[in-house]
Amino acid sequence: MESILAIETSVPEASIALWSDGAWLFEAEFVSDRNHNSMVFEPLAEALALLEGRELSTVLVGTGPGSYSGTRIGIAAAQGLAIAKSCPAAGIGSIAATPPARSVARPAARPAAAHTAATAIGDARRGLYYISPITASGEAEEPELMDAAVLEQRLASIPDDLLFTLDDPTKLGLNDQLQKRITRTQPQARLLVDVWLGLDEVRRQQLYSTPLAPTYLRAPFTSKAKQGHPLLRRG
Repeated sequence: MESILAIETSVPEASIALWSDGAWLFEAEFVSDRNHNSMVFEPLAEALALLEGRELSTVLVGTGPGSYSGTRIGIAAAQGLAIAKSCPAAGIGSIAATPPARSVARPAARPAAAHTAATAIGDARRGLYYISPITASGEAEEPELMDAAVLEQRLASIPDDLLFTLDDPTKLGLNDQLQKRITRTQPQARLLVDVWLGLDEVRRQQLYSTPLAPTYLRAPFTSKAKQGHPLLRRG
């Protein structure tokens, strides 16, 4: 018997889902731009109560890219649950857990006229944007950063891809023609489970062994203490 709890808090439209042996036991969504830490625990408690004696097999968590604080709150909750329930936790990039990404990852369920490839794009701030194609396994490739001009060239070179974003398409610095190709979407906890169920055991073990951490579009910035700061003084 396999039971999987999924947590997705990398975007304001957060969600939690519980799946057990082919059935959805619980799904909840809540909107919170800056208060995930105060809103995530009630639906988590409701989901855990529905286990009714079942052992939790895996905790999944969306690792972004997205809200810095929201993603970290989801990861902390996943780590705590994994310890409390004596089960492993795994992180999955949130881009993969979106309807557009899943639509190309399941060829058997795809209409004949539908897209066969999908690419996520987004705003990386400070004049840069990212592009992240969906792989054959259904996961998203590591985001690649570029400026607006290069982004337009890259998107023009993949005219048949389904393009989607977690951001406002009008803020991506693209021309009107490209904007019209872009679908705005958001990750969902239940789709984290869908991604997981489509992975082979080798990939699952790789994710289990990877420490949970947010997906950063840029290397985390750590400010340095100024000269004269107490931390730099020697006793």
